[in-house]
This record gives sequence, C-alpha cells and structure tokens, in this order.
Amino acid sequence: MRDEPTAADLLETALAVLKDRLLPHLPADSRYDALMVANAVGIAARQVRAGTHPEDEAHARLSALYSDKREPLAALEAALAADLRAGRFDPGRAERAAVFDHLWQTTCAKLQESNPKALSGRR
Repeated sequence: MRDEPTAADLLETALAVLKDRLLPHLPADSRYDALMVANAVGIAARQVRAGTHPEDEAHARLSALYSDKREPLAALEAALAADLRAGRFDPGRAERAAVFDHLWQTTCAKLQESNPKALSGRR
C-alpha cells in the first residue's frame, strides 16, 4: 500500500543527515541534544523495522508457558512478574528454563532496538 521509501528508510535517512551533515556544524553546547535526538531517531527506525515481531514472539513464548493464547501480552507479563516474585520459577522448578529463555530473548530483542552495539558478540 505504501510507496518507497518506507518509514524506516526515511528515519534512517534523517538520522544519517543529522549525524553526517548537521552535527559537525553544531556548536559544542548543542551536540549532546543533537546526539540524543539522533539516538531517538535510530531507536524509532529499528522499532519500525522490527514491527510487531518482538511482541508477537514474546506473546507466543508466554502463551506457551501459561497455556493461554487469549490473554494480551501485558497480562501475561504481569502474571510472569507476580509468579517470579512468588518463587514459582525458582531453581528446581519445571518451567525455569522456559522462563530464563523468555527473559533472555526479551532482553536481546529490547537491546536490538535500543542499543544493538551491546549485543555484539553475545548472541
């Protein structure tokens, strides 16, 4: 339905212009603000590229853990948090490995969007 360039392409182009053409000409006292804007645009571009895939994958993992595909992701995450606090997944519990895998995959997905350099060499 949409023409090229995509929203992610536009954000990546804007990011490149900001970093390569504008940032070098800004006064020193404005560089931090510009870098913060560049970081936000980069995160937005990565989120647009990822689409709903990270949430869909997290929902699938938690739905399998809780055997309930009807619950929204936020409800499943709240249940997981409560169960973690209650010790349901402490060492020796059957679902511990699945929970560890979910938490690891979720952390990696979040880092892939917010700080992909932190993952270099770790996946």
